[in-house]
Amino acid sequence: MPNDSKYDWSTVAIAPLASLIPSMTVATLGISLPEVRNTLFLSEMQAGSLFSVIFIVAVFSSSVAGRMSDKIGRKTILVVGIATLSLGFGLSGLSKSYVLTLGLLGVAGLGYGFITPSLYALMSDLLPGRRGLGASFVSVAYGTGGFIGPLLASSIIEKAGWQASFFSLGVIGLFITALEIIGVKSPNRQATQVRVSYTRALNRSIVLLALAEFFGGSVFWSTASWTPTLLRTVKGLTLLETGFVMAVWGATPMIGALLLGAMSDRTGRRTLILTTAFPGALAAFVVYYFLTSPSTLAAGLMIFGILKASAPTLVVALAQDSATPESVGTASGMVMSMHYVAAVVAPIVAARLITGTGDMIFTMILTSTVPLILYGGLIALARDNRPVKL
Repeated sequence: MPNDSKYDWSTVAIAPLASLIPSMTVATLGISLPEVRNTLFLSEMQAGSLFSVIFIVAVFSSSVAGRMSDKIGRKTILVVGIATLSLGFGLSGLSKSYVLTLGLLGVAGLGYGFITPSLYALMSDLLPGRRGLGASFVSVAYGTGGFIGPLLASSIIEKAGWQASFFSLGVIGLFITALEIIGVKSPNRQATQVRVSYTRALNRSIVLLALAEFFGGSVFWSTASWTPTLLRTVKGLTLLETGFVMAVWGATPMIGALLLGAMSDRTGRRTLILTTAFPGALAAFVVYYFLTSPSTLAAGLMIFGILKASAPTLVVALAQDSATPESVGTASGMVMSMHYVAAVVAPIVAARLITGTGDMIFTMILTSTVPLILYGGLIALARDNRPVKL
């Protein structure tokens, strides 16, 4: 067992708080979108682009953020990311035009992409013997933000309007920025002189894992985007019942990441992913095809969500295990970049399939089972370079 006393648990507790802001951003934008549309006179396409621009910019910023954290330090990139996201999103609440709002949310996307790769790399430095556990803390914080965000935003919108909810989140983000500056102590050799080229830093395993994350991440994004509609229009659930079922689903990334992350430090990450990915595909088929009542759907989605929670938590940790010490951030950034590519692509693919087939159940089964099978297959081709602790 690792010697727990050698870890800086104060920094370990504070650092993941950075992950609250990205998820609160998406949740706040989602809950306030009807009011934003009315104020700015947006079409459905323009409203959707407010989400898309964040993730499109994050695809590119995350791909370089990990590399930059290898060169100039995790904490620096992390702090810049939180501040940029907070300022971009907060100021967008003061905008009176679609173009300016889109531009400011693009700035927010730049910070969004900086945060997660640098945070995953920082947690790897802080808990080198427990990378799975460290990665799971990031996922738990992200899930917590996704839970708090809608509650806080809806309360503020009701009392002061959507602009106040955007500005308030910006202020919260700047507070967390200050907390990270003061409370996070960087481990020794936080920044390194990287001499390995970007392409050479991405070995075969890391490339396979990044591609695997695209498929694993697409399951989350397509499910989050279209399952509520399926529950209401096909399964016949009420709005409140749908909210309950999706709340259960929303908790599964936190529960699954914490369970699987800690377990992977003992059993090996590749083995654990393989033992959950294929059962996850079967669980998705059962949920969408057979289950109909709110209670069974909630139970089924909980099992399904926990089984697929290895993406991105364990994939990032496995990529870090496969990277050289000076390229841990680069590996984290590559994996998360493909996670954000999935965020852009998966909902659109699901929408096209629903339109083309006219069968939402078939579409949700297809967009869950096939990607998970491909995800497991790609993970099987990668190497687990970490010695398992008994």
